[in-house]
Amino acid sequence: MDYHVFRKKKIDKKKNVFYRWYYYYYDNNGKKIQKACPKCKNRSDSESYIRTLPPLAAPGAINENLLLKQIAEKMYIPGSEHVDRRRQLGKSTALETLTESRGYIERIIKEWGDYALKDIDSEDVITHLLKIKRSGSWKNRYITILKEIYTEAPRYGCKTRTPDFPTFARNSKKADIFTSAELAALFKPANFPDIQFFLLFLLSLSGGLRLGEARAIRRKQILFEKKVLIVDGFCKRNGDRTVYNKTGTPENPKLRAVWIPDFTLSLLFNYLQGAALDPEDFIFSIAGKPIRQDTAEVVFIRALINAGIAYTRKQLIESGTWKTGHVVKKTGIIPGGRKLVPHSLRFTYISRMRLNLSARDLQVMTGHTTEAMVEYYNQKDIDSLIKTLPPADTALETLLEFRASGS
Repeated sequence: MDYHVFRKKKIDKKKNVFYRWYYYYYDNNGKKIQKACPKCKNRSDSESYIRTLPPLAAPGAINENLLLKQIAEKMYIPGSEHVDRRRQLGKSTALETLTESRGYIERIIKEWGDYALKDIDSEDVITHLLKIKRSGSWKNRYITILKEIYTEAPRYGCKTRTPDFPTFARNSKKADIFTSAELAALFKPANFPDIQFFLLFLLSLSGGLRLGEARAIRRKQILFEKKVLIVDGFCKRNGDRTVYNKTGTPENPKLRAVWIPDFTLSLLFNYLQGAALDPEDFIFSIAGKPIRQDTAEVVFIRALINAGIAYTRKQLIESGTWKTGHVVKKTGIIPGGRKLVPHSLRFTYISRMRLNLSARDLQVMTGHTTEAMVEYYNQKDIDSLIKTLPPADTALETLLEFRASGS
């Protein structure tokens, strides 16, 4: 047995005596290492815990023939050392993340578990994935999990290099941005069932918020005197609110602040004056609970239809202008194949703000982990492109001088 459990007597500040369970082992240099058995209340718990730990390699040994399953079977298990390392590295340890990742692990073990890490070729993995009818995003996630198995390998005495895996193209169409004319047509209270839905989407545009972030906003997050919104969590599709932002964790919530325009702040202030909300109350809610994501998405598409930006199939057929367009879930069609959804407001915000701010500066307000992701969202419509043109009257006059001379 590589690991051995034992217990230590502890005395708290009130002189009460209690015991905690630990385990020890010897590293490759012969040094004795002691660590706590997390959440273990007795010897049985502790012995069960150490059975989840990876086998120790002999001092100086390099286990080149280590099988993938010998590493993967210990990963993404709640309470395991792997999960504890993820927590300390600021990576998500949320149960849904572990459950989702464990699903990939079990599939990878089934498909590659009996291969030694050194014998797994990236070409074989990609060929295998090409045969699977899944989205590019799913395949990229599969590769990410596979790479993490390689990062765990040195802990088992295996120093195999991680293969170079290419990235699959995303199959889903990127959301389009709104033009100024479309925004003017859309943001009229009459297009929405009530003022709170109008403000929900106006604030999404004004702060470049994800829909889950906008749905999660509580009264205390809006600092009117500073013209700032603090983004400190988001609502999942099922309505549960997190205490961290999309790419964060409870330990590293990745909070951010965004400026909010005076126009939006004024409307919000007037709305909240009559709402009598406590600091912890949700601003946008139905029966005291955050607006459901499905409800918000349907309201948004109906608003697009009311604004004459999207159409029902019946409207297009009756008008005789039926053409193929982007079909939006159940309720609307966007002519020209454009994809306009709630997330388009975030795309529009970033594209417009990027005209005057660097990607690095804008990254602070969008919450993106890289400048590259800011640029992924950055799109330009014709009006925006024209606004970026420098004065060129004199240069244009000289461009076709040869025509003026008659040559």
